[in-house]
Order: sequence, then C-alpha cells, then structure tokens
Amino acid sequence: MIKIYNRIINIGIYNNTLNEHKKIRLLNVFCLTWGIFIMFFILSDPFFGKDFNKSIKAHLLSIVCIFLVFILQKIKAYTLARVVFILAITSLTFIFAVYIEDVRLMENFYFIYPLVALVFIDEKWITISILCICFLLYYLPSKFGLVDYQEGMMNPVLILTVFAANYIILNYSKVLNKKNEEKLQKNKQELELAYLELEESKKNEYADLKLKSLRAQMNPHFMFNALNSIQDLILKQDTDASYDYIVMFAQLIRDTLNYSNQDFISIEEELEFLKIYLELEKLRIGDEFNYTINFKENESIEVPSLLIQPFIENALVHGLIHKTGKKELHIDFKLTKKALECTITDNGIGRQKAELIVKRQGNNHKSFALDAIEKRLEVFYKKYYEKVGYNIIDLYENENAIGTKVVLTIPYKMRF
Repeated sequence: MIKIYNRIINIGIYNNTLNEHKKIRLLNVFCLTWGIFIMFFILSDPFFGKDFNKSIKAHLLSIVCIFLVFILQKIKAYTLARVVFILAITSLTFIFAVYIEDVRLMENFYFIYPLVALVFIDEKWITISILCICFLLYYLPSKFGLVDYQEGMMNPVLILTVFAANYIILNYSKVLNKKNEEKLQKNKQELELAYLELEESKKNEYADLKLKSLRAQMNPHFMFNALNSIQDLILKQDTDASYDYIVMFAQLIRDTLNYSNQDFISIEEELEFLKIYLELEKLRIGDEFNYTINFKENESIEVPSLLIQPFIENALVHGLIHKTGKKELHIDFKLTKKALECTITDNGIGRQKAELIVKRQGNNHKSFALDAIEKRLEVFYKKYYEKVGYNIIDLYENENAIGTKVVLTIPYKMRF
C-alpha cells in the first residue's frame, strides 16, 4: 500500500522540476483524497443520497477528471492540471448544489476554491478569473431561481465582499510566505557557498602542506647528490674545482632553503637556480659538458619552485653521464595561455641503454626525485585544475638512440 501511495503522489516528479515538487505532490494528494471520498459517496449514496442515478454520473465524471489531472501532471502540463482540477471541483459543486443536493448548501464550498487556486497557481489573472467564476456560480443560481433561499439571504455586495476579503487575505499571506521562502533560500545558498569555500580552503591547506612535505623530502636528496660530487672532486685532488664547487654549492643550499617554503618563485629566480646547478655539474663533469637555457618571453611570471631541476638531474645522471664525447643539454621555455612548457633535450645514451646500465649495477629503484615530482604535479592539478604533467620522448636517428626529450607542462602565475 505504501509503495502504491508513493507512486501516486510522485506522478509528475522529475529531477528538472525541483521548484515544483511541493505543489505537484500536494495536487496528487488532493486528487487521491478526492478519489477516496468518491468511493465512500458511491457506497453511501444509496442510503443517504437524494438522487442516486444523478449522483453516480457526477461521481464518474469526478473519476474522469482525477485521471485527467494525473495525465497532465505526468506530461509536465502542471498549470493546466491545476486549472482543470479547480474547474472540475467547482463544476461538480455547481451540479450537486443546483441539481442533486440543493438542500445541503454545498455552494458554500465556492469560498474555498479561489483560496485553493492561490495555493497552486502563481498567475494572477487565472486566480482572479477563478474567484469571479466562483462568485457568479454562488450568486446567479438564486438570481435566476435555480435554487431557493430565504429573502435577503443572497446580498451580492456582501457575498462579493466575503469572496474578495478571503482572496486578499490569503494572497497577502502567500506573498509574505514567498518572500520568507526566498529569504530562506538565499540564506541556504549563502550557507552552502560558505561551506564549499571552507571545504576548498581545507583542500588548499592540505595541498599546501603536501607540497611543502614533498619539497622537504626532495631537498636532502638533492644535497646528498651534491655532496657526492664534492667528494668526487676531492678524491681527484682537484682543489680549485672543489673550492669553486663548495662556494656555488653554498649559494645553491641557501636558495634551496629559501625557495622550499614558497609555492611559486619568479622565473628569474628559477633560471638563476638552474644556472648555478648546471655550473656545479659542469665543474664535476668537465668541459665536454655544455648547456643552454633559452627563455625569450617578455612576460613577468612566477613558476612552481624547484620543479624543473630533478628532470635536468635525471637527464645528466641517466643520459649524459654515461656518454663519451660531447655532452649537450638544452632547456627551452615556451609560454602559452594556460601553462609554461619546458623542453629538456639531451644527446645522451637514451633510456633503453640507461635502463640496462641501471640493471647491470643492480639499482632497480625508481628515481626518488621524479617520484616526488609526480606527486607534486598531481597536487598542483588538484589545487589549480590546470593541465600539468610531463612527457618523455626517445630520440632516434637511423634507429640509433641519440638522446631524450622531456616536455614538462607546469602552471604559472602572472606577477603583475
């Protein structure tokens, strides 16, 4: 029974009609209640009704009207369904009051129907039209002798005043209620917006903490590699190079500590940081290593701190360090509307040979720095919803590996 009841009162309910749900369900409940009363009247009219044959015809007409209202609700003709419902109960009241049960004063229901119209219908001309129809159906039958009342009972001015007063009072209440609902809805939207902003703030705070954590993990990794380079130079007894390396290394450590607490730094600071790092590597590798950094954009931008260096380190450690002869590394920047593209190209031995060397050395672990970078890029994407990531391209000439290209796509911010 509950399932049947729910199916009936939800006729005409769709996801794109949320603002109408209350009225749709209320009309369905009215029709269902009306139908239940009709069944009761059909059973009781043989015992208490004045004219059973006329009553049963009116009840059958009521059932037809109920089904028509449900059909109109189903096809989303909501206003028409409400008008049909009110006109149907008004017409049936007229039939019963004038032709079937003229002694029961059923015409008093006419006072209610304009108020029902106000509940269901927002268009003023429709509700006022229903008010006029109800007034005429209440007054005219006595005027033309269709029903008999005591003399002076049907005062048209008094009746119209009662109809109008009821209508005006309920209409005023409806307007106040609508204003209150709009105010409540506005407050609800403001609360939802505040909640979303709070959630977004929490998400950003979490992202910031995670980024700082990942940068903090990368710093010791970078310092360890740099100290290993200094150790190599000392073991080679290259005193001058060791001294120069330590001076630049100290500068790099200062920059790393300063930048690690910042999400973004200026592109000039990032380029200077990369230049110092590459000069350190050039001291370690020797004169056969050459590099270029090309940034020709005029825009003043900020980029994520310490994001590019691990890719350069990866190119050196896995591609160039094992190559004999000239070692070339080119870093090119291209600014687009949505991101900064950094292309890192080396003429190293290629990924396939590098992997073989790593396996031969028994070192099968994934680069820690790149693993941390992938996590940082993932956090950046969640925080800024921008296209971020990197793509590694193997370079070949006559089926021989001639190097590797990495295209890094990172977010940026305008400084001014």
